[in-house]
Amino acid sequence: MIKLSHITSYLTCPRLAYYRLKFGEDSFTEKHAVKEIYRCLRMSLGIDWAKEKAKALNKFFCEETFNRALANFKLAKELDKFKPIDWDVVYNSEKLGVSLTVDEIVEFCNETLPLFVALNAPKSGVWFQDAVKAGVVAVVAKFEKSIIYYSYSGEIRVVETDFGMKRKSLKLIERLRMIEKGFLPERRESEYCRFCRFFEDCKRTPETFASKFL
Repeated sequence: MIKLSHITSYLTCPRLAYYRLKFGEDSFTEKHAVKEIYRCLRMSLGIDWAKEKAKALNKFFCEETFNRALANFKLAKELDKFKPIDWDVVYNSEKLGVSLTVDEIVEFCNETLPLFVALNAPKSGVWFQDAVKAGVVAVVAKFEKSIIYYSYSGEIRVVETDFGMKRKSLKLIERLRMIEKGFLPERRESEYCRFCRFFEDCKRTPETFASKFL
């Protein structure tokens, strides 16, 4: 089943999504760390518990990465206005073949909303990747509005999902479903290549005509 992380990986690089679908994910990033920090602080469980939980759940845990995320993390006082309902809520769509996890479900102004934790905020609005998260949760779980919490600046931003974003999200899901069936995307070089663990495999893998449509 396609995960939300596969869809956001595709936005970084289509081949990254292919390799992660094929081989799984084996990293511990600041994004992994801030999700645990956020949840444990919201639940008043403390940082030590966040660190121990991250260690237990991720065999690639890196203390240096966790501490770097912690040093940048901000818990906004404005979050008190958002009543916690549940955390790490999984939504599945068998028809779409998609599974996604929402970091927190909150209640605000008599609305129940999904909240996603991210890192740095753009100058205005939200990053396209975060808008896609809102789009996917809209088509899978029927939420028309999402909250993005930018944890390195303590900013809360609302995304209202329109028809256009739902359409883009469904198009991405279609592409991921083709990749899931074994279609290899076209190779694209970017700055990310320097950090990608699949770089050598990617460089050796030939392209096909079909790859140009992914």
